[in-house]
Amino acid sequence: MDDEKMLTQIYKSPNRFLFIASIGNPAPYTETRHSAGHLLLDVLQPHLHSRIGLSTPGNSNNKTLSKSIFYSTWKSPSLMNISGPPVLRQLKSWLADRRKYFDSLVNHNTALSSEQSSNVQLLKSASLESITIDTRGLTQRFRPTLVILHDELEAKPGQIKIRRGGPQQASLRGHKGLISIMESLRGAGLLSPSTATTGAKSATSMAILRIGIGIGRPTSRERNAVADYVLSKMGSQEMQALREAVPEVVEVLVQEMYRRDEDEI
Repeated sequence: MDDEKMLTQIYKSPNRFLFIASIGNPAPYTETRHSAGHLLLDVLQPHLHSRIGLSTPGNSNNKTLSKSIFYSTWKSPSLMNISGPPVLRQLKSWLADRRKYFDSLVNHNTALSSEQSSNVQLLKSASLESITIDTRGLTQRFRPTLVILHDELEAKPGQIKIRRGGPQQASLRGHKGLISIMESLRGAGLLSPSTATTGAKSATSMAILRIGIGIGRPTSRERNAVADYVLSKMGSQEMQALREAVPEVVEVLVQEMYRRDEDEI
C-alpha cells in the first residue's frame, strides 16, 4: 500500500490553462535566428515537463503538439509572416478540448463536495492513472492563456522580453508573425480592443503572454542586411545563451499557470 502511494504524484490544480505556441519558419530555416521561438521551445519542453509534469508527448500524427492536462506546446508549421491562421486553428481546437476537460473537473469536484465531509478532495486523472490533482482551489471559470514564443530583434542574444496582451497593451514592434496572429485573433473576436486591464476585457477575449527570446541586431539597419541576419543560422554562443534563458522562461510559465485574475497588471 505504501509503495502504491509513493507511485502516485499529487499536484495542486493551476488557475489557468496554457497554450504555448512557438512561431518561426519551416525547413530549411528551422535553425535560423528568426526561428528562435521554435529553438526555445525545443530546449524548454523537457525542463517544463520536469518542473510542472502532467505532460504527454505528441502522437505519431502530430509531432509538433505536446498535450498535458493544464498546458500544451505547439510549433507553428507555417512561414513566420502568415503564422496567424494556423495558430488560430490550433488554438480553437485546443480551447474546445480543454474547456470540455475543465467542465469535467468542475463537475467531478462539485460531486465530491456534496458527497464528502472531508476538506481534502483529490481527483485522479483518467488519462494518467498515477497522477492525482488537488482540485480544492479550482475556480468555476475557464481561464486560458495563449503564450507566444518568438524571436526578439531588439534584445541581445538570450535576453528574455515579457509582454502581456495585444498591440493595444504593448507594441508588436513591427514583428510580422505577431501582427499576423493578432489580426487572426481580432477576426475571431478573441483579442481585447481595450487598453484597460482584466476587468474591462470582453467575455470572449483571452489572456495573451508574449515571450521574446533575444537574437540581437546586425550593425546595419538596412532591410536586406536585417533579412540576411535573421535568416542566418544561430551560432554556438547564441544557442548557449538561449539555453541559459530557459530557467527564467520556465518560471514565467509556472507563475502564469497559477496566476489569478486579480494578479494581472
